[in-house]
Amino acid sequence: MVLDAWMDGAAPFAYTSGTLRSTGKTLADAEAQIRSAGTAEPAEQSALAAAVKDLSAAVARAEAGLQADSRAEVQNARQDLRQGSRTLATAYARYFAPKP
Repeated sequence: MVLDAWMDGAAPFAYTSGTLRSTGKTLADAEAQIRSAGTAEPAEQSALAAAVKDLSAAVARAEAGLQADSRAEVQNARQDLRQGSRTLATAYARYFAPKP
C-alpha cells in the first residue's frame, strides 16, 4: 500500500523508504524463523520460506527503485510484491493445512 501511495504522490520518500526497510527486515527475520523451525513437512516449509524470500527480494528491488527515483523499477517491484503475496498465501495455507 505504501508503494501505491508513493506512486500517487501521497506518501513522502522518507516514510516510504523507512517502511520498506522495516518490511524487509521483518521478512528476513520471518524467513530465518521458518527455516529454523522443526517440521514434519519439509517441502511445505521450504515453499513457505521461498515465498517469504521472494517477497523480501521484491521489497529490496522496490527500495532500490525508490532510492534511484525510478518509477518503472518501483512499479515492477510492486507487481512482484502482489504476485509474491499470492504465492505466500498459497504456501501458508499448505503449510498450516490440517494433515491427514
